[in-house]
Amino acid sequence: MLFWRYLKDYLLSFTYNKNQVFLVSFPKTGRTWLSYMLNQIEIKSKREINYLKTHDFSEIIIESGYKQNPNLIFKYVKRYFYRRAKVIFLVRDPRDVVVSHFHQITKRTKKPLSFLSISDFVRHKTLGFNRIIQFYNLWYYQKKIASDFFLVKYEDLINNGENELKKIFKFLEINIDDKIIKEVYKKSSADKMRDKELGNNLSGFNDFGKEVNYLKVRKAKIGSYLDELSKSDIEYCNHLLKNLKGFNFYKWFIF
Repeated sequence: MLFWRYLKDYLLSFTYNKNQVFLVSFPKTGRTWLSYMLNQIEIKSKREINYLKTHDFSEIIIESGYKQNPNLIFKYVKRYFYRRAKVIFLVRDPRDVVVSHFHQITKRTKKPLSFLSISDFVRHKTLGFNRIIQFYNLWYYQKKIASDFFLVKYEDLINNGENELKKIFKFLEINIDDKIIKEVYKKSSADKMRDKELGNNLSGFNDFGKEVNYLKVRKAKIGSYLDELSKSDIEYCNHLLKNLKGFNFYKWFIF
């Protein structure tokens, strides 16, 4: 069965133009924010970026309430689908991701999942913290399948976003005026994005409530897990962080 799946993915890769761009991420790593900035730059520069967004089967449940087979992401190891593509792979500290993901699947969906506590979710073998580690490891080993691969850290977008956006466009071989990048980044801060969401001024954002944990743009804070996870939760996550095979810079930030 795997042979036919690999063959199908290989043949499907030819349906895309060579160097088709994919923005790949695990849910709640900042993809919405990055996509918004890319779209705004595309509009202001009048340059077509032509990229596709995907969570690569890592979603558990989407906002419509549709539940996906949680094991689908790991069913097929090879990612030949991306063979001719440029891949921008967005990562974020898994501890911050798991907190934001918990709020997403228990609040920002028409059919929310139910857990007794965030601790139960963190420790869930299929849906919790370990899922993020597995996803990062999967892509670390598969990154060479893409024709070109570029890693973006959410934390770098927060701390030096203008420079990171310039790197992205260099990777895409698209010339963008620095002034446009600076303007868009300045107008796309988390606070400004949150205000737009609260005012229903962001297209494509479903309204599940105005309390911060029901928003698409929540805290957008580095290390926010320290405010929401217990000491034992953090110790559990830090232990699993040791299993990261790649993108292991997050191992260095164990508090």
